[in-house]
Amino acid sequence: MRHKYLLNITEKLLLAAYDLENNGKRPFSAEDLVVCAWRKFPDAFGLAGYKGEDGQLCYPDSNRVFAEIMGSKPIRKRGFLKKVGTKMYQLTESGSENARLLLNQIGESQIGKSGLSRETKQQLKRLFASKAVEKFRNKQIEDITFYDACAFWGISPRSSAIELQGRIANLEKVVESAIKDAEGRMLTFEHGGRAYSDKDLNVLVKVHEWLLEKFSEQMKVIRKRKDERAQSGRPSHK
Repeated sequence: MRHKYLLNITEKLLLAAYDLENNGKRPFSAEDLVVCAWRKFPDAFGLAGYKGEDGQLCYPDSNRVFAEIMGSKPIRKRGFLKKVGTKMYQLTESGSENARLLLNQIGESQIGKSGLSRETKQQLKRLFASKAVEKFRNKQIEDITFYDACAFWGISPRSSAIELQGRIANLEKVVESAIKDAEGRMLTFEHGGRAYSDKDLNVLVKVHEWLLEKFSEQMKVIRKRKDERAQSGRPSHK
């Protein structure tokens, strides 16, 4: 019978940092690590005395994380983490490799290859690499332009209503299929590629929904074009 591997504090922080980097946060801030570590391991990094209805600690304990990364604790001493700026960090090659080995050891997050079609993979790659997603992840949402939104959806500001409808329907179906394919696993598009999970895919959903709300007026203009063209093409009954 296989015994459950008990993670220590250093290992939990290492896995949280690895998650951040796999989600495009490289380097990441000390605050990023505080939140990620708490969400991943609330019992270890939650603020004592503040429990939610589910019994979990519902606020992060920043001092718990800061004490580990700003001092001479194992995660820095063992060369897993390095400081690259004011309160900015990233994993070393050794840190990333040890995180991968640890994931294999505990058997909780095996990385597999996506079973999606080549076309779907290309679409997802494009979405992950888009300016809209990059700015959203970097908390620069006010800098997202309508042109960024158009690039995300695969349209232009002069697209027709039917084109807009088709592209959005396709995008939503692609992301929905990818979420079902992931099912809580870490996947890659090709061998040795960057891993992604259903959490990353949910970021795409959030970006899509935010863009629809943010640029609702511009979308109305595009959707109205169909009606105008239909009316202009109707035969006269005079």
